[in-house]
Amino acid sequence: MAGYFTRKLLAVSVLFSVVLAGQSQENWPGFRGGDLAGVGEGVDLTQGDESIRYKVPIPGKGWSSPVVWGDKVFLTTSVVDRQGPESRKGLYIGDLQGKVQPGKRTWEVLCLDLVTGKQLWRTPVFEGEARGTIHIKNTYASETPCCDDKVVVAMFGNRGICALNHAGTILWKEEIAPRKTEMGWGPAASPALHEGVIYQAMDNDEDSFLWALNATTGKTLWKAKRKEKSNWATPFVWNHSKGVEIITPGKGKVRSYSTAGDLLWELGGMSTIAIPTPSAIKMDDTELLFVSSGYVMDIKKPVFAIRPGARGDISLGLLEKSNDYVAWKQGMAGSYHPSPVLLDNKLHVLLDRGTLSCFAAGDGKAIWEKKTLAKGSFGFTASPVAAGDRLLCASEEGEVFEVMLNDKPEVVRRIKLDEMLMATPALARRSLLVRGEKHLFRLGGVAK
Repeated sequence: MAGYFTRKLLAVSVLFSVVLAGQSQENWPGFRGGDLAGVGEGVDLTQGDESIRYKVPIPGKGWSSPVVWGDKVFLTTSVVDRQGPESRKGLYIGDLQGKVQPGKRTWEVLCLDLVTGKQLWRTPVFEGEARGTIHIKNTYASETPCCDDKVVVAMFGNRGICALNHAGTILWKEEIAPRKTEMGWGPAASPALHEGVIYQAMDNDEDSFLWALNATTGKTLWKAKRKEKSNWATPFVWNHSKGVEIITPGKGKVRSYSTAGDLLWELGGMSTIAIPTPSAIKMDDTELLFVSSGYVMDIKKPVFAIRPGARGDISLGLLEKSNDYVAWKQGMAGSYHPSPVLLDNKLHVLLDRGTLSCFAAGDGKAIWEKKTLAKGSFGFTASPVAAGDRLLCASEEGEVFEVMLNDKPEVVRRIKLDEMLMATPALARRSLLVRGEKHLFRLGGVAK
């Protein structure tokens, strides 16, 4: 979710408007990097083990993604005093009910040196027994942290939220009471950080709201109550020519809020589970926001393209595919877990079973659909990331696929890491940081 369950996501040309969002800084400051776009500069990979710069053990367990600021990599984890259940690969219908995982545990933030992988510091933030249930494929550290040049903000689901400075000192922390979630699956939505404000979606089956906090002090700025149940999508900050909006996908409705917490517009028609994070593009004089969902058991798997400036309810009618603010809709194109990636005017959608589709961003027309990455490849929970002109996709089976995007996708390299992968990778210094179940891998890039 973030797995299952890590801000600044324009330039002159269409390609640069997307690519430079990841290249305008050396940092990867949150889930899916700059602007939550999942886009960065190219990586220097080779075949097999030669690509692995380092493989360092990570204590405890968590499916949060690594984030990067300068020479530092930040990770979250939850360490328990006993053996926990093994993660399971693939989709299944058995043992769906979430459970509390027993034991005394600590919720921690770690900092590693980007170049060497050496641990620089390790700070326990919360301790005690787990107070909420989670799905077998969820963890107590699934939310990806976010950072800027001053703070690292970490969310730990049913435990608490906190901020540390880059030296590992806790600046503030706040306990969070456990909330009931659908089937007891637990929370997993990551925080988004924009201009010193944290935006956290607190969707659950009891009391849902969008929470805005000052990143430096932890002071609550506002809470916007939401008519939503459990969701696992990270909020998206959409900065466009008409203003700034906080976009929150939901199974009931996608909603947009102002930076003061006012509801701007809402859109119905999503599938019954909403996980993918939105993305946005600027094409000459056209700006579009893309939201999607694709729960595998739902007949609705939509992708919507939305124009800026909307107000009120902009939901489509039963047979409609566009209106004043919805530029287009693809009814069966959405993914379940992975978030789509925008690159070179095209929206790339990776499905859980390892098929990739490509749609024109301007009108939603299919360029190619459901191309299989490799025979027998399946189990994609992590979102793909775009490195230059290629997609990098990490599978639960422990492989990283490097995909060239031409008239059709071409897998040019497969790197086996022999470890379950569910966390979305990060890009930094022309290398790929991949969190596995037990280790952090740095693939490619220069040695320093």
